[in-house]
Amino acid sequence: MTRPIRGVLVDLDGVVRLWKNRSAATAALACGLPEQAVRRVAYGGVFDLAHHGILTHEEWVAAVRADLIAQFGPEGGRAADLWAADRGEPDPQMVALLRRARSAGLVTGVLTNNTTVVAADLTLHELDGLFGHVANSAALGVTKPSPAAYHQALAFMDLPAQDVAFTDDSATNVAAALHVGLRADHYTSADAFEKFLAGLGVALPAPTDAVLLPTASAGVAPADGHAEADAASPQSVRYVNTSLTAAGLAARLTAHDAALTAVPLGPDAVASITPNGRLTTWRMLPHGADTAAAAGQLSAWTSTTCDVEAEHLPPWLPEVRTAAAPRAEALLHQIGWALHQIAAAAHTGDLLAAVTHLDLARHQLTALASLLARHQQAPWPGATASRYLPPTARIALAASHCVGATTPEGLIESLAPLLALLRQLRHGSQVVLNTNSCWPWQHTTAALTGLLGTSPDLSPRPADDPLYTPALACVYDRHRPLADAMTDALRSFSAEQLAGRDVVELGAGTGRITRHLAAGSPATYRGVEPSAAMAALLTQRRLPGVDVVSADALMLPFAVNSADVVIEHEVLQFTADPLLAADEALRILRPGGRLIRLLLHPTGPDPLTGIDAAYRTAAFADGPLPLFQGKGTDQRVTAHLAGRGLGTDTRTLVVFTRHRTPVEGVEALADRAWPYQHQLADSAHERGMTAARAAAARAAETVPVEYVLRALITSHSPEVR
Repeated sequence: MTRPIRGVLVDLDGVVRLWKNRSAATAALACGLPEQAVRRVAYGGVFDLAHHGILTHEEWVAAVRADLIAQFGPEGGRAADLWAADRGEPDPQMVALLRRARSAGLVTGVLTNNTTVVAADLTLHELDGLFGHVANSAALGVTKPSPAAYHQALAFMDLPAQDVAFTDDSATNVAAALHVGLRADHYTSADAFEKFLAGLGVALPAPTDAVLLPTASAGVAPADGHAEADAASPQSVRYVNTSLTAAGLAARLTAHDAALTAVPLGPDAVASITPNGRLTTWRMLPHGADTAAAAGQLSAWTSTTCDVEAEHLPPWLPEVRTAAAPRAEALLHQIGWALHQIAAAAHTGDLLAAVTHLDLARHQLTALASLLARHQQAPWPGATASRYLPPTARIALAASHCVGATTPEGLIESLAPLLALLRQLRHGSQVVLNTNSCWPWQHTTAALTGLLGTSPDLSPRPADDPLYTPALACVYDRHRPLADAMTDALRSFSAEQLAGRDVVELGAGTGRITRHLAAGSPATYRGVEPSAAMAALLTQRRLPGVDVVSADALMLPFAVNSADVVIEHEVLQFTADPLLAADEALRILRPGGRLIRLLLHPTGPDPLTGIDAAYRTAAFADGPLPLFQGKGTDQRVTAHLAGRGLGTDTRTLVVFTRHRTPVEGVEALADRAWPYQHQLADSAHERGMTAARAAAARAAETVPVEYVLRALITSHSPEVR
């Protein structure tokens, strides 16, 4: 007969206490240090002394601070202070499970590799009474996975190993616990651990939800800048963790306020409205989901590690696109249905129903924008709630949400930006996913006409990119000078590869590269540019032989077999789908034609990138860092072409050195010469400039940077048509 479990022993950090803010990386980035700088110093050899109790917690922190100051100056000290101030936060699900375990009569203990601050931290988090016994390595003088650590913890609990269930987020520590004889499980979630306990015959008391009060303090509010932020709106959104059903949550809300009306909005949302018209949508998250992440709280998100300290968006893979298309079709169907319900409810005068369906439409449009942009990191597996939205989507959703929609006039005003967004997302679904919605949009148009007083246009329509503005177009070339060696190489390459051929250039922009490529006497030269501002400037320049075409690289307005060469200079990576753009280029190429990708990169690290990084960190301090779409995806495009049976030859056109100065970098930032700067408010821009000037003051006066210009040439063979 299996021995009964009489005790539960758990790890602390990563199990009971979470570090969602990634304090070491967050502190480093906030102070302009390399992302891993604080972690490297704090958790090197000095930490081993601290978690064995040789150094106190305070002595450890002081040593880390001194080391960071020695390496990075005052900013290193500030980073140390930010890192040390974060004490993590308890996981409410795991805390609740352990309280249920104690109420069931189980002995509870914690075994942690930690410093002398553990007792104070347990008090800070109000967890003093959660554990009957605390085994901390700083007090024991021994750390997991040493068997001695487990034996001492078991001695505190006064239980044999086989009577104790253990969990730890380290697989190594779990293996050691099994060796000692504990009934051990690798921790992944409170749910999974409870199932493990059930398998050992432990039946915990049923959970009881905390009483949820229908007040502004309940749940987690969306962060400022989030499309659902409600600072200026009579409507609000709150993200909550609860095991209640939508109907149960609605009943709980009305039980606390009889004057409140609450109705479920499907399986994972509830709408409530007060007598004075204050509408709240309660978004219900599954067990273990991060409410702060879902609500767009910056501290809940991790930062990726890369050379520019910003996220890179990988291109769509064909199998991902295939999987995403049905989801986009379903979302469009749901949006169409929600719009019908809005019109029907408004016709009967039921504004509460109309507004609840308006909220559903917003949520589904957010999900579709997230799906198409793929800028978002999900706060839990399978979620559509998002970290980033494209500027056009974010602006439209925010404009809709900040209108009081509980009046007929407000409802109409809230709908207008959503309908414009719907047109853009329908267009995106077509060009990226080849999804032509089967929803009867003509009937939706007719239904909305009665509400709006005019017939709305719901046909697919692309949106001009709000980052590529006329202001950017005017300064674009000024801060991107071409070295003589590069222009000579471009002209020589053009004379060799483009002369006498029908050429299409993707992303011609303002013509800074185009003027040199078109100088090689091609038969025809069509410069494709999707940005209206950039295309207008290119047209005004009247480059000889260049025909400007306003179009998207994903939907070229050219016939099959209509070009000999498709050429681009670091453009595919900034399209919504680089692989699809490559396929579209192949579509218009004649058999034997060539797809040519020009890439300009420094041959080594650029010492002045710290100026841009400092600007971004400061300017985006209250929001996610800018995202560089598809940067560095040339290898994946090459692999995609190889999958179609097409080989790619790489040619080095020129290697040259440019002497750059910090002043150039600061001036480019001051002129907002980079597209991502055009989503910033003036105050954020000035904050970034202050940081950039400080970084420039620490840089060398002149820095030689070596660059290489390469051409990736893919020949289009007729057999792979």
